[in-house]
Amino acid sequence: MLAIDFEIEKEGMTIPYSPLFNDIRRNHGFVDLRGRPDLAIEIPEGSQSPALKAILNLAPIAQLVAGGYVQLMCASYSDRSPEDYTTFGYAIAQVLGEKVQDCNWFVRFVLKLVVLSLDDFSGAAPSLWIWFYAIAETPEAALASRESLIGELHDALVDEHFTSFFEEERDDGERTYP
Repeated sequence: MLAIDFEIEKEGMTIPYSPLFNDIRRNHGFVDLRGRPDLAIEIPEGSQSPALKAILNLAPIAQLVAGGYVQLMCASYSDRSPEDYTTFGYAIAQVLGEKVQDCNWFVRFVLKLVVLSLDDFSGAAPSLWIWFYAIAETPEAALASRESLIGELHDALVDEHFTSFFEEERDDGERTYP
């Protein structure tokens, strides 16, 4: 069973704060990590709990990740299904998997409905968010890896095997690219 509770406290807290040890808490006090997230792993409370140490380790790791996202939607939005975007996402993932080499990339594909009121269309149409993250040992290396990831994503999106996904069929049967 999971029991949860949300509340809003009316009183704030003061930072920095001193250590507090009593029957309930063993708090060693405020640690200023600004500009030094690597010190998070040294917070004393983490030494007593491997799980808490893992959470504290997220602070330096967050500095070593660079990412972003793009949202794609076919110009013929009313003609595409979520399954089309899923198939498209898997194809892009396969291409990126072939290009990753020694990098550590994480790519998340999210089908996202978009409510449109355009021209003669009013309703929800699917789109695809592609969230991407590059993880490396330094912030500079993470940014460089992210740029490589974006470059490979670009190459995949303009590859002739994938551009047909975004083609729009005109009334005369010709295809155009938005």
